[in-house]
Amino acid sequence: MICKIIGGIGLCIVYTFYYTEGGDVTNYFLSTRTFVNVILEGNFNKFFELMDYKNNNVWEILSNNNTFGYFLFAPSDYYALFTVSITIPFCLLAGKSFIATTVLLSSFSFIGLWKLYEVFVDHFPNLSRQFAIAIFFIPSVFFWGSGILKDTYTLSAIGFYIYGLYKFQILKQRKLKYLLLILGSIVIFVYIKPYYFFALLPGSLIWIFFQKITKIQNPILRIMIVPILLSTTIILVIGGLQVFGQYLGEYSLDYILLKAVKTQQDLIRVEYGGNSYNIGIFEPTLTGIISKLPAALNMAFFRPYIWDTRNAVMLLSGLENLFMLGFSLYILIKVKFSTLIKSLFSNPLLIFSFLFALFFAFSIGLTTANYGALVRLKIPCIPFYLCSLFILYYLNKASFKNK
Repeated sequence: MICKIIGGIGLCIVYTFYYTEGGDVTNYFLSTRTFVNVILEGNFNKFFELMDYKNNNVWEILSNNNTFGYFLFAPSDYYALFTVSITIPFCLLAGKSFIATTVLLSSFSFIGLWKLYEVFVDHFPNLSRQFAIAIFFIPSVFFWGSGILKDTYTLSAIGFYIYGLYKFQILKQRKLKYLLLILGSIVIFVYIKPYYFFALLPGSLIWIFFQKITKIQNPILRIMIVPILLSTTIILVIGGLQVFGQYLGEYSLDYILLKAVKTQQDLIRVEYGGNSYNIGIFEPTLTGIISKLPAALNMAFFRPYIWDTRNAVMLLSGLENLFMLGFSLYILIKVKFSTLIKSLFSNPLLIFSFLFALFFAFSIGLTTANYGALVRLKIPCIPFYLCSLFILYYLNKASFKNK
């Protein structure tokens, strides 16, 4: 928790003294403080109008009395409005203090990560230290995942979602609190970053299905069922993206494909400076994006390289990525391919963790245009990727000892 608080305060300092023109962190706080001012004024009618932001224009409501403050995002940015809405309790309890609000939010968000940690440790108790490093102590994760940002809420929600799914579906502990954790987390995803849920969905289904497969004693029957379950998972995920595309808006499958292509075309036509990257031209089709799988994964996991960095913040990210690359190569050399395949198909949590990391990293690497956004957006996949590598290394060592 101390790392989370330090990360949150560090983010406040960076956005106050380094990014002097402000940014999302300060904008979210100032917008939240505006809503809190309305509450403290006792003008609850206006507050309820503000909360009904899908039917009202927030800017117009606040323009009648600018003593409350301003909303610093577009009135149509419902994701930002929802983020501001759920930050209100923290700002109220903190007495409208920027630092205190950040500390409270960082402390609360730590609970979600702790629940994620509990799930991994429950499966592999001998890796508690390694999991702690992967989940709590990676600099970019506790820095960008601790301030007043969407990422703080969604990262914590991932932890609550996985913990709830593990207790309710895997361990069959049919308690209301675990179901509420799952549903509450999905609400956070849908109203802040819907693609998080669809990044989690394939791994979640496979986790559930493979948990059932591991209980089948007949190896031939187990092998026969695997492709059926994989095909079912793919159909459910693609079908879900298509069916709910109208509700996802900019996060629908069609929009994501078009956005990815447009981003790369813009990079070719316009000079964005040294902070941008280009993975090349591709068509907005399934075949087109799959062709960019290696490049997108490399971007998400290992870049910016040290020589790509242009400032102190990026340099720290470059050093972290150097560690990620070195550790990945070490595992690739140490872990036998047969052990990798056997481990994936015998450990449902491992295949879930690995799939989520790859799926999420691929999406971010494909659709993000510059390193500044990439460093922040990719943080959910880092703990899962590192946890997966730690598990693979542990299982590989265990296989040698058993010989």
